[in-house]
Amino acid sequence: MARGLSLNFLGGHGVLKTRDPDEVSQWLGASFAVRHFDLPDSSRQFSGVINSCQLSSIGLTYLDYGAPVSVVMDQFDCFVQGIPLSGSGNVSALGKDVIVGKDYGTAAGPGTEMKLEYGDGFRHLALRIAPNVLSAKLAAMIGQPVDPPVMMAGPSGNQDLLAAQARLVRLLIGELDNRMADFAPLMLAELEQAILVSYLEAYEHNYSHLLRGRPRAAAPWQVKRAVDFIEAHWNEPLTIEALSVASQTSARSLFHLFRRTYGYSPMVYVNRVRLRHARDMLMCPAPGMTVTGIGIHCGFSNLGTFAQKYRQAFGENPSDTLRHHR
Repeated sequence: MARGLSLNFLGGHGVLKTRDPDEVSQWLGASFAVRHFDLPDSSRQFSGVINSCQLSSIGLTYLDYGAPVSVVMDQFDCFVQGIPLSGSGNVSALGKDVIVGKDYGTAAGPGTEMKLEYGDGFRHLALRIAPNVLSAKLAAMIGQPVDPPVMMAGPSGNQDLLAAQARLVRLLIGELDNRMADFAPLMLAELEQAILVSYLEAYEHNYSHLLRGRPRAAAPWQVKRAVDFIEAHWNEPLTIEALSVASQTSARSLFHLFRRTYGYSPMVYVNRVRLRHARDMLMCPAPGMTVTGIGIHCGFSNLGTFAQKYRQAFGENPSDTLRHHR
């Protein structure tokens, strides 16, 4: 077995398992615009593993080389981010050198040249985001068109925010590896959204200043519109873009006034609405309906998380509610 497969990152989305570095080089060239892929220590036996999955908003790739490698990326057409899982390396981009290690990687935008030197035992995840996807998310957050395009200021980011984002990515991959994502589209879409937002907040770019400080004031009627939209669309993926359009204000302004009005964010409100609908379904169950089925229908793919949140909200387990109303 090639090294790293036992960890099963995106294990159901295997692309390559090979001892031929040329195969990996060709795949990376097509997928990440890699124009140079070399093994500095020719005495080491190469053992490459690539697992990759394209979702609606982001692409995720797991890579393990089994030996130190040297890589040059150039003129790629998307935003990329590396999330190291083990080992260490060095990344040169935008005139800066960065040491990378577990949960602390680097990012770059379209057209950037990156030189990557990965040491022994280095394994990582690579995140890909199309420019139009990132721009749409950012425009909703700041309430204005993104023009000129997003330009990254440097390859390194806020370490605390990156560690939090790495946890989100692992959670998403856990859902994919558990083969639950097909049955929980709400959670999948909203995890993708959280990863996009954390990317924009963790790395410095030419719009970062608009993501800081006090946002422009929103009006109470705009919060009411957001509430009405959530109540009407609770069983659909609720994106920042949709809430921004419905409330006719930027996401930052909406979230600020929503928190002042209700004491929590719109996404917490979404969670409470979904729990309320789950309780209604448990109290009037359709034939053959299960706690798991109801939880997934309401956007909770993890049964343990669903039970915990339900218990906090209603003082009993969802299984108890269902049993009492059979």
